[in-house]
Amino acid sequence: MALAIIAVLIVGAVLFTVVRDPTPPATASTTGGVVLPVSQRTEAPDFTGIDGWLNSTPLTLADLRGKVVLIDFWTFSCVNCVRTIPHLKILYNDYKSRGFVIVGVHSPEFDFEKVPANVAAAVTRLGVTWPVAIDSQMDTWNAYQNEYWPAEYLLDQQGRIAYTSFGEGDYTQTDAAVAQLLNVHEAPLPASTPVPDNTTPELYAGSERGQLADNEAYGTMGVPQKYLDPGPPPDQNAIQVTGTWTDEGQYLQADSTGHVRLNFTADTVYIVAGTPGATLPVSVKLDGKSVPTGNSGSALTNSAFMVTRQDLFQLLSGVSSGYHLIDLTVPAGFRIYTFTFG
Repeated sequence: MALAIIAVLIVGAVLFTVVRDPTPPATASTTGGVVLPVSQRTEAPDFTGIDGWLNSTPLTLADLRGKVVLIDFWTFSCVNCVRTIPHLKILYNDYKSRGFVIVGVHSPEFDFEKVPANVAAAVTRLGVTWPVAIDSQMDTWNAYQNEYWPAEYLLDQQGRIAYTSFGEGDYTQTDAAVAQLLNVHEAPLPASTPVPDNTTPELYAGSERGQLADNEAYGTMGVPQKYLDPGPPPDQNAIQVTGTWTDEGQYLQADSTGHVRLNFTADTVYIVAGTPGATLPVSVKLDGKSVPTGNSGSALTNSAFMVTRQDLFQLLSGVSSGYHLIDLTVPAGFRIYTFTFG
């Protein structure tokens, strides 16, 4: 009886702790597209636990006092983050001479994004010219209690959070907020195209967050598992793999030639994929045929692409509405992390 009472008290304490979990502070809630009144602004956390800086010497918020600062949380294999970069370039180029600076805080989703050389290569490849803090341990991310890629925190000249925006979009509102804090006219921004509501959501391949088609189970972590080829999957929005694969948690790695298939609905298809070192050729079919030139993404040439690093690759573009089947033939060593869509 005494043990039962103790067990009940422990469970009650756990439940009480969960219920009392504090509500995220202002740094983790959107400002609804408007600049907060001065009385409602809170001091921004400083950069902390940074592993290195790109395009700049190490910075603190004290160094930036007197400027309007846009803190951009991003990671280079996140398609939503990559799609914000053209808009950030316009803001930076138009306002940097007027007391405006962007600081990109690169907070990784996958382990390969923690490697400083990979971040540096991505910054160069994407044409990011503003300061970038390498936040591989997520210390600055946690200081802001941030939960999103991308996330924008706009600070006023006194280092207080005056505006926030999470996810893609809000470009016009962000531009207006920057202009308001600088007391200048707004710069013109390119229009953004909203993603349709029925677009396939991001799909993860590894067991940490993924689920396979055909009711297939993941094998023991680190141990090769063979998957038979039943033909194209009847499931929609679920990844099918065939051949022998090893689950590494964040990704699946092929141990033999095999297929990756998916029934999806989206205009544009991206994959986060990688290689343990060797350059790997991957062929792609759309609805059982070679990919037409008009539907080939930037990574695709003649229905194939080369995987030379761990990164985001655009496979398809301009796909018609409705469900379609993408079929990748992959060699041993190929790693798949996610499919993402636009």
